[in-house]
Amino acid sequence: MSRKVDSVKDINDSKETWRLAVRIMDVWSVVNNKGIEHLEMIVMDSLGDRIQVLIRHDHLLKWKEVIKENMTCIINNGSVYHNDFQWKVCDHSKKIVFLGGTTMKAIELQNISPKGYFFKDFGEILQGKCKTDRLEDIIGAVSEINHIQSNTPGKKVVVSVVLKDLK
Repeated sequence: MSRKVDSVKDINDSKETWRLAVRIMDVWSVVNNKGIEHLEMIVMDSLGDRIQVLIRHDHLLKWKEVIKENMTCIINNGSVYHNDFQWKVCDHSKKIVFLGGTTMKAIELQNISPKGYFFKDFGEILQGKCKTDRLEDIIGAVSEINHIQSNTPGKKVVVSVVLKDLK
């Protein structure tokens, strides 16, 4: 008999081995200013709870071609750390980091809903009812471009826009 799975909401640093049945909601590559790449992703369990996941550069080759957005899988033995990402994409205070002993097995799980969005109301944003380090899903359109910072060597382009609520 297989071991029971843990809920994402229960993840904390009290134990080292977690077994998660999740859907990969989103996956993206990040390259730092030294050219070193790592993967980040959001996974969600059957209760709709989400957590951010990091796959460091030294484990990238093992996982980059295996991980696919919207796949369902069982993840074992990811290490749990405080979520210290500059920009967070979910409310969980922890993150999971894939290390050498982490395993992942693709498995068909019908009880985890497909990709979903968690839209934040513009009113809540304007009233400051959101975290300043959290990226939010919104429904809107760019109605005006106010300012574009000139692109100087080694600097990123910064654009200031006005969004219109389409909800």
